Amino acid sequence: MARPIIGSLSSIVLVLILAWSIGTIAVRGYNTRKWTVGGDKGWSFGVAGWENDKPIQAGDMLVFKYKPGAHNVVEVNVAGYMECKAPDGAKVYSTGNDSFEMPGGKAYYICSIPGHCEKGMRIGIPPR
Repeated sequence: MARPIIGSLSSIVLVLILAWSIGTIAVRGYNTRKWTVGGDKGWSFGVAGWENDKPIQAGDMLVFKYKPGAHNVVEVNVAGYMECKAPDGAKVYSTGNDSFEMPGGKAYYICSIPGHCEKGMRIGIPPR
């Protein structure tokens, strides 16, 4: 007896979707980079500007390395970046090894410990 065409067609579509998904994951993983913010110095005073010559793109990972208790990391908007102020209720990361996946738009990070952002513990990454 002949197999129904609809069943075969749905199997082909399912295989194509699966192949496309695996290909997308493989390409995305291949093209992403891991960036240690501040390079060898890590997340420290004077790191502002470190990001300027880096081709950081959406999907890349930003890793903030620092001594726990000495600093922290807070993702902020442009106003928080310019004013060195984290909004009320903002999530504060303080493990000393905090990672963020770069979004498709602008991203801003500061250290919210008083005086640290003003001493250059902030980065602003434009969309690329």
